[in-house]
Amino acid sequence: MAVFGPRSRMLSARRRPFTLPVVSANWLKNAGAVLTLIYFFGLTVIQNGVLHASDYTSQEFSELINRDNSAFMLSGVATICYLIGVAAIPIYAFLLVQGVLHTSNIKKYVLSLLIFAVISEVPYDLAVSGKAFNWEDQNVLFTALVALVMLWLLKIFEGKGAGPKLLCFLTVAGGCFWAMVLGCKFGGGFVLITAILFLLREKKGWSILAALIVSLIYATALFGFAPVALYSGERKYLEKKSAKYFYYVFYPVMLAAFAVIVMVIQ
Repeated sequence: MAVFGPRSRMLSARRRPFTLPVVSANWLKNAGAVLTLIYFFGLTVIQNGVLHASDYTSQEFSELINRDNSAFMLSGVATICYLIGVAAIPIYAFLLVQGVLHTSNIKKYVLSLLIFAVISEVPYDLAVSGKAFNWEDQNVLFTALVALVMLWLLKIFEGKGAGPKLLCFLTVAGGCFWAMVLGCKFGGGFVLITAILFLLREKKGWSILAALIVSLIYATALFGFAPVALYSGERKYLEKKSAKYFYYVFYPVMLAAFAVIVMVIQ
């Protein structure tokens, strides 16, 4: 009879094969929320609140950080927050695609996103620019809304043949165009990444590779594709209404809190 002691069990444990972590849709949403928080903390509290970046032109701000060591260091922290936070871009693009593929009522999905985009706009403008209304820059939920409408149309037009392919191409081009014209946060790049993940969804490796290449315009956004590649398909926690709407509410509440902090600092 073989006797297995502590040493044998330790050796057995060491031989266990390495397994990749399982990433659910709920995990992706939590990660996206944390990354968004980091991004907007740097953009609003540090850059707009402490450094008053919105009061300077680009050249004046560059001169400020060159002559002031404290401003230089704080600007560096804001840059780090940006580099970490943009990893949320592919995560949210992927979640939009999954939402369109699994929703039972896309009209309600579009309406919900529109409502929260409108609610978020004033807190966003106050936190980012210090103004209640800034028509030159729209919050990222409007970007997601443009991408969502594009995905809705792609789902309708998608098919084999030259006609559907042309309609899909024009739809993607139109989505990118409107995101840029409206001044939506992250612009046409976010919309294009979403389109690629949707149109090439049957070839996951190629879709991630193509979208990753586009994401290079946001520097470190490519790191967000790591959890996307590990997505398990699990969505059970997102079926609960409380969980579903928490993520919608989180964004405007976060922006409102940052807007208050910025006003206090200034």
